[in-house]
Amino acid sequence: MPQAPSHSSRFVRPALPLSLILTAVLTACGGGGGGASDPAFPGTPPPTTAPPITTPVPPASNATTPLLLTSSNALSAPPQAFGYGVVALGMAQTVADWSAGFSDSATLPKACSNGGSQSATFSDADGSHNVSAGDKLSVTYVNCYLKEVDVVLDGTINVTYATPANGQQLSGSISFAPGFAESSGSARQNLGGNVRFDYTAGDLSKLLHIYSDAQPLVVSVTDSVSKATRSDTISALDAQHELRIDTARATTSLRYHLASELLGGSLDISTSTPWTSWFDTLPDAGELLLTGASDSKASLRVRPVADSSELDVMLGATPLTSIPAAAASYLWSSGAWLPQNAGLAKYDIKPATQSGLSLLIAPDLTNVAPATGSLSWVYSRPLQVLPVGNVFFRPQDGSFGTIAANVSYKGAILIVRPVTQFVPGVNYQLSFDDSATFPLRDAAGNSISSPSGLVQVKQSIRAVIGTSNAAPLLLGSGASLTLDASASTANGQPVSSIRWRQVSGPTLTIDDPKAARITVTGPASSKGVSTIELQVTNAAGETDTQQLAIQVLTDFSQALLYTYRIGTGPLIIESDASATEFSYARYYSDNTTEIMSSRERNFLITLPANQTWQAGLTASYGPGNTSGVTGYGWVGDDDCKGKSTGTFIVREYVFDSSTGSPSSIAIDVDDNCAGVTTQASIRYRSKVPVRP
Repeated sequence: MPQAPSHSSRFVRPALPLSLILTAVLTACGGGGGGASDPAFPGTPPPTTAPPITTPVPPASNATTPLLLTSSNALSAPPQAFGYGVVALGMAQTVADWSAGFSDSATLPKACSNGGSQSATFSDADGSHNVSAGDKLSVTYVNCYLKEVDVVLDGTINVTYATPANGQQLSGSISFAPGFAESSGSARQNLGGNVRFDYTAGDLSKLLHIYSDAQPLVVSVTDSVSKATRSDTISALDAQHELRIDTARATTSLRYHLASELLGGSLDISTSTPWTSWFDTLPDAGELLLTGASDSKASLRVRPVADSSELDVMLGATPLTSIPAAAASYLWSSGAWLPQNAGLAKYDIKPATQSGLSLLIAPDLTNVAPATGSLSWVYSRPLQVLPVGNVFFRPQDGSFGTIAANVSYKGAILIVRPVTQFVPGVNYQLSFDDSATFPLRDAAGNSISSPSGLVQVKQSIRAVIGTSNAAPLLLGSGASLTLDASASTANGQPVSSIRWRQVSGPTLTIDDPKAARITVTGPASSKGVSTIELQVTNAAGETDTQQLAIQVLTDFSQALLYTYRIGTGPLIIESDASATEFSYARYYSDNTTEIMSSRERNFLITLPANQTWQAGLTASYGPGNTSGVTGYGWVGDDDCKGKSTGTFIVREYVFDSSTGSPSSIAIDVDDNCAGVTTQASIRYRSKVPVRP
């Protein structure tokens, strides 16, 4: 059974359907805006009734003769012409929606909301289990109300797929079988002939393009009273509709030639200004231009009024009347990008100024891949580029490992990207910290709360980097580090392939990029942070990645390194590897050594006069010690400054008498602050290994 069609476009419900517009023209009882108020649009006033058309409808034989546009026929011709173009787009979009639901040959029925039915037979000619060139689709409607085009459909549409070009997803031809019709109330129109279509759906844009086939598109209307049938022929058709979520805009362009028995002549139709709208709103720009005999012109134009829900019908530059924007036929503005509206009985729209800033699409946070690059929220208007405070993903299992995030804007899209990948199987709470209650705004100043939610990370495959119990650090010229991925799994089983690569930083040497266990070697003399990425793949083709930042300190000219572990927590590495930071080690004449970094890590000890700074020295510090040592010792928490106790051992101490300062120092510290022990290693221009 197919899923509900993924409606990639939404159609505005017309107050006066195309079939009723055509019937009005056929019976010469009114213009393009006649009719009562529409219950689907509460508060919409009844449309203005145009003056009756007193000129008799010309005979069918005049259909191909250029039509002279006058105040009489210009009342009905523009809405009629607009309806023809977009009803063709609407049926092509319906085909694109159906096409997304098939993966094999089958007959698939689906009930309609009004009790009718729709079914489809899909012929998978090449057995690819996907829609591809040579496949065929036949969709049959039986008294089926379709909210995407807001009419009842009867009959069969046949589709033959062709090879898409230029990166398109779908391409093919659509033919309407004899008897295919749409109706609204007592009015009924038949569609016949063929059109061709191309459809492209990307991350930001959905573009539908239709154009004429060898057979033209024919629209026929039968008068329910006289039973007379008149047919209009559409040729040289070229129309397209695009939805963009970065701009939150929909754009429709039309061009075709109309030979009309209903109007009694032929016209050239084009959008001199494309029809555009915000998502969920009536058009706020656009003009459909009709050109007839003697260069006479009529048009349907969006009113240049901010909150208008009406369109002007023009003869040349003169307004003749107005019709509700919703009566112009099927102008659509959104779709599958708004899944929360899929259950509506009828699609609804409103004037642009009545549609504020709102969240249209939130990402699915329930099954996020560990290596996901970003999460995106789509809004109804482009956002102002404003600071949004600190953003974090906080693990909910009580573990360490809060992940900071970067925030960026792409028009109407807010993108939140974690700086490192998620841990597989862990749930994270997205938090916007230190930000205002309404940090997001559109260009008009409308505000909306920051996004939030619980990110549930899947664990079908897991990449794990082991470092052989060593810190991710290359300290000293020619230093090396072993990385081990043998613990990586795919659903509890070993992965089928492994690939290592360097992403950024000083160039490292990887001995075997496809091995589970590798050795990376640092450059001869460098300082910076290198990122190594592990990618693992299982037999099902699923992949996961894990990145490791390796601090490279093979240039000792100003190399200061602190590593420390608070209690049983993770090993933390702080250095000036990436930094614009300063660091120094100083010896003072009172037998004091101070080691300082701009990260505010500090070691300050004064030895008694009878002791010398040298390798092998061990001493205690802090209140109550009997060694005669004074000074703060390890400073890692200002709350414990001068209060903590501890011991330290000097692993290396080289004094440069020419400068009166140390040239290299290595000290290990065990510091106790409020009952919590911190194990730290301090290295200044020293390649003595740090404690694991």
